[in-house]
Amino acid sequence: MGGFGSGRHGGSATAEATASYVLTASTLKPALRAGQRPGWIIYFGKERFPVTVRIDVFDPDDAFIELIHSTRDKREPDRTVRDLIRLTRTVPTYGGRRWWFLCPRTNQMTSKLYLPKGGWHFWSRDAYGLGYACQRKSRFDRLQRRAAKLNQQLGGKGLRTWNVPPEKPKWMRWPTYWRTYERWRAAVDKADAAFVASVMPLLYRRSRG
Repeated sequence: MGGFGSGRHGGSATAEATASYVLTASTLKPALRAGQRPGWIIYFGKERFPVTVRIDVFDPDDAFIELIHSTRDKREPDRTVRDLIRLTRTVPTYGGRRWWFLCPRTNQMTSKLYLPKGGWHFWSRDAYGLGYACQRKSRFDRLQRRAAKLNQQLGGKGLRTWNVPPEKPKWMRWPTYWRTYERWRAAVDKADAAFVASVMPLLYRRSRG
């Protein structure tokens, strides 16, 4: 039928880039505690995208949630999707119980289900091959931002001075300063090494050209 989630999915997009609607198990806690709840509507996004929800956990071994909504596929926006999603639970060490979705596509436990643009179903992040935006950044980008954050903690200006040793703020104790400084220095060294590793292949190709 086409569309993101109608049977085809890729691994290059991020959850942020696809503007996914996210259904979390924690938002259903009151209904889960009640055991059963007839259909009610959850609205997602600025578009107020309506999803009818029905929960049945009367039998904990056969618990499920039913979702009824339209697709986000522009080619078939009026098609109604009705999914039954199995639920399971775990018992944390601090007591109580925690409910999880079983992704309809992977059958894996997950606390969140996603419906991206073009999608037909609420599936897990893995099922859609979605990543976080930060996972798409290079190793150098991640290490640089780590160094910038520590630089800012030391009184620096973050990304503007990410590799410049900042002077100790007057309010900071010396032991705290040196501990943070060592972490910052290590992050800068790793970022520098990652940058060199990323440009060496390019320099090598140019040198042979």
